[in-house]
Amino acid sequence: MNWSGVFGRLIRAGQPDQNRRRWIQPTPQDTRRDVTNNSRSAVLGMARYFYYNNPVVRGAIDSITRNSIGPGIKAQARTADEGWNKATEEWMANWSLACDVRGILDWSAMQQVACRSMLRDNEVFLLLTDNGDGYPMIQMVESHRCETPNNIRDPKVIDGVRVSPLGRPLSYYLKSGNDGDTYTEVQAADVIVLAERDRPDELRSLSRLVTCVNLLQDRDEILDYTMQAAKRSGQIGLALEGDGSMGFFGPESTSAEGITTDAVMGGGAIWNLPAGRKIVELKDERPSQNIMDHMDQYLRAAAAGLGLPYEYMWKADLSGPSQRFVLAQAQRRFDEVAQAIITQMISRVRLWALAKAIKRGDLTPPRGMNKWWNAVYHTPQRTTIDAGRDSAADREDLKLGIRTLADISAERGDDWQEIVDQKIAEQVYIKNKCLEAGIPVSDIQFIPNNTSATAAVVNDTPPAIAPAQDATVTPALEAKEVIVNLTMAEPEPVTIPQAVADPAPAPSTDTYTMRDDADLTLTKAEQEMIVSALGIGKYRPKPKKKK
Repeated sequence: MNWSGVFGRLIRAGQPDQNRRRWIQPTPQDTRRDVTNNSRSAVLGMARYFYYNNPVVRGAIDSITRNSIGPGIKAQARTADEGWNKATEEWMANWSLACDVRGILDWSAMQQVACRSMLRDNEVFLLLTDNGDGYPMIQMVESHRCETPNNIRDPKVIDGVRVSPLGRPLSYYLKSGNDGDTYTEVQAADVIVLAERDRPDELRSLSRLVTCVNLLQDRDEILDYTMQAAKRSGQIGLALEGDGSMGFFGPESTSAEGITTDAVMGGGAIWNLPAGRKIVELKDERPSQNIMDHMDQYLRAAAAGLGLPYEYMWKADLSGPSQRFVLAQAQRRFDEVAQAIITQMISRVRLWALAKAIKRGDLTPPRGMNKWWNAVYHTPQRTTIDAGRDSAADREDLKLGIRTLADISAERGDDWQEIVDQKIAEQVYIKNKCLEAGIPVSDIQFIPNNTSATAAVVNDTPPAIAPAQDATVTPALEAKEVIVNLTMAEPEPVTIPQAVADPAPAPSTDTYTMRDDADLTLTKAEQEMIVSALGIGKYRPKPKKKK
């Protein structure tokens, strides 16, 4: 049996049917054949064009950058040696101000530019170089500068990338300028290619706007034509219908487009119409609602190409649950972009820069430290419409141990150790100032749920006025058959009222003093007193079991 014929009858997706739709005959190939250098360059030019000329595209890309990078992703050293952590962060803070070869961008601005370039071009190159003295510096190169020189006919050089027999990039040919044919071959170990990959064998990446550049052009043209029609309608508001001579106010004028009009100047003018003619007001309802609804399809295509929900990018008039869903989907996209920037760019640059600093002698890691590069990375605070509710939920999860302070701080773009250190520093400062002034801390600071019964000690000196201790306790009282829980503020005499359930005995006038003890065991007389006061009958002790 010919199994290929059977499967051919089952699978009809690739069957050409020109009576129903146009014929598309795709042929599966490697990425370098599906996406040629010319097609990638054309899409790259279109993506940049719409970024600069289409506010929707620019706004979406800037919004992703703003929520993924913010003022810059912050790296926090995380090793066992706090001294090394502090020295590392101080050195990186100074280096970030002078890391650009051109001296234009700082490290935070380079992250933002790299993120925009990746979203728009889907490629950006960072060269790891130095200033000649071993000081690490970075040079950013745009993607269109990577191409194969005209004088190279080596099949192992594909779109400006020299590869090994297994397809591993070995070096990149980077054009030094738009004019001339000067190229520099840079080893792959010294190049960071920041990109969002779509296929496993992809050497050069294609802009994600490839799915919507044609639709964006169609939308812009429709809007241009609609705008021109609206302008023309605004220029001609009245028309004369019927047969008759020229208008009363003068000869007619004809424009270059062949439109004949009568000029009527001045407010309150009366038009003496010729016989047989009448004035007709021209009305234009463009852009119509149908066109506006149709325009949404193009915006949805742009949003889908960039990975953003359409409602986040353009339409935000949603209910609360819908907005939360949209924000959650958008946040996932922000996290994807931030993780790509951290993994491909920031972590590698940080490791390389610290290694250069150690080699130069600027930093000296402690002996025996094998992972001196360990760090955590803090992204901007998550977008939310329920800041109060989220904060309350975080507090409850922290109390129950479901979440940690590190998790909550990371979502807010902060470092939990810095928060703890700052909180301790503030408390020490406040308590020392209160000691100097001789006033209690409670006069200037309210700390809820403070159950400490002892005075806080700062510099081995107790505060001048110790906080009052709450004397109200709740002991657990146990009886053999009746369990009574009492809350007693102070020991005081108790007068037993007449029992309701047992009227036979005379009214009791005995007085007992209740003991304020957490492990209180009532005597038989006290238990009978409580049972009689509650009116639940006479106390009957449980008989002892016979041996």
